[in-house]
Amino acid sequence: MLHGTRVILAACVLAGLGAALPAQAKEQTVTLTIGEARLLAANANAAGQYGLALGITEGLLKRDARDYLALMQTASADIGLGRYGAAATAARQAFHAARNRAERANAARIAASAQFRAKHFSRAEIWLRRAFNAADDGALKNVLRREFALVRQENPLSVTLNFSIAPNNNINNGSSSKTITIWNLPFVLSPDARALSGTEAALSIGVKYRISQSQVQQTHLGFTLYGRTYRFSAASRAAAPTKKGSDYAFAMAELSLTQNRRFAAMSAPTSFSLVAGQYWYGGKPYIAYARAGIAQGFSLSDRTGANLRLGYEVQSLKTSGGSLSRLLTLGGGINHALANNDRVSLDVQLSRTNSQDVTARNTATRLQLSYSFAKPIWGTQLLLNLSAEKRDYAKSIYDISGRHDLTVTAGANLLFSNVSYYGFSPSLSLETSRTNSNISLFRRESTAVRLGVQSTF
Repeated sequence: MLHGTRVILAACVLAGLGAALPAQAKEQTVTLTIGEARLLAANANAAGQYGLALGITEGLLKRDARDYLALMQTASADIGLGRYGAAATAARQAFHAARNRAERANAARIAASAQFRAKHFSRAEIWLRRAFNAADDGALKNVLRREFALVRQENPLSVTLNFSIAPNNNINNGSSSKTITIWNLPFVLSPDARALSGTEAALSIGVKYRISQSQVQQTHLGFTLYGRTYRFSAASRAAAPTKKGSDYAFAMAELSLTQNRRFAAMSAPTSFSLVAGQYWYGGKPYIAYARAGIAQGFSLSDRTGANLRLGYEVQSLKTSGGSLSRLLTLGGGINHALANNDRVSLDVQLSRTNSQDVTARNTATRLQLSYSFAKPIWGTQLLLNLSAEKRDYAKSIYDISGRHDLTVTAGANLLFSNVSYYGFSPSLSLETSRTNSNISLFRRESTAVRLGVQSTF
C-alpha cells in the first residue's frame, strides 16, 4: 500500500523478517519512509531474505516504476532467488532509469551478472561493454576488463569484427615502372598494368565456437569472412577509364577446425588445425585451398617464449588454365619481454611451392621483426613491424635466369586506447612496401594508411 511519500508494509510482507522483528510487529502494519524502505530492502538482500526484499521493492516500484535503487535491489533479490531472467529485466530497467554514469555502470554490471549466471555469455559480454562505456573510474575499468576476460573464457562463442578504410597508392598491385624490358626489348605498360591509386575499404567477420573442452584440450570450429574493395582516385579513373575499383576487389571465406592440447612433456600447448576456404578476385572464384598445420609453443622462461610450426597446403587455381599447387611451410619464432616490459619478437618462415604450372614453382624465406611498447606513447599503444621476404622462381617466361624478388615492408600500428566506446578504440596503421625484382614488370611500391576500430579487451 502507498501513502504519500511513505510506504506502508502489511504483516504478510513483514513476516519475512522472521526473528529480525518482535513477535507483535508481525501482526501489525508498519509505515516507513521511502529511504527507510530502500534501506530495509538492502538489508534484507544482505541477510539473504530475498523474498522480503522483493516485497518491499514491489511497494516502492508501485509508487515509482523508475525508482533506480528499488530496481537494483529487485535485481539483486532475483539473482539470489535464481530468477536470472527477471533479474536481467530489472537491471535493464535500472540502467535506463539511472541518473548518472556511475549508476549506469553499476546497473550494467548487475545485468551482466544475471546473464552470466543464466549462461547467456554473449549477452553478459554486451552488458560488460556497456558498463565499461559508462565507467569513469580507471580502477573500475580494470575490474571490468578482468570480468570480461572471465566471461569470454566461459563463453563457447567468440565473434570478432574489424573494419578499416585507407588511401592506397597501388590497389591493383601494378608495376611502379612505365616501361619494362623483356628479353632485352623495351615495352610500354598499359595504364591499368601500372600502379593505380584509390581508397580501400575492408571488413572481416570471425566466428569461433568451442565444441569440446577438457582439462587438457580445447577444440574450436571457426568461420571467417573477409572482403576488401576499392574506389579509384580521379587520376586512376582518367588513366584507366575502362576499369573500376571493384575489378580488384578481394574476398575470402574460410572454415577451420582447431585443437589446442597440452602434453605433459611440453611447457606450452600444441595446436592442430585443418582449414578449407576459397578466394575471390574481381567477384570471380580465384583459388580454392585446404591446409593442415601443427604448431608447438615453448615457455623458455618467465619472459621468453618460442614456437615452431609446420604447414601443408593444396591450392586449386579456378581461373582459365587453372593448375594445382602444393605448399610446404616451416616456421619458428621467439619473443621476449624486456626489463621495461616492452616486447620484441623475431619470426622466420621458409616455404616451398610445387605446381603444375612450372612458372609458379618457387621457394621463399621471410624474416619479421616486431617491437611492442608496453607504455602508451602520446596516448597510443604502438607496435612496429619490419619484414623482408626473398622469393625465387626457377622458371620465368620473362627471363632465362628465372625470377628473383626481394620485398621489404615496414609498418606501424597505433591503438588510441584513451579514446574508447563500448571497449572499442580507433586504430591507425601505416604500411609501406617495396619489391625489387630482376624483371622490371614485378618491381612494385605501395603505401597504405588504414583507419580502423579495434577491441581493447
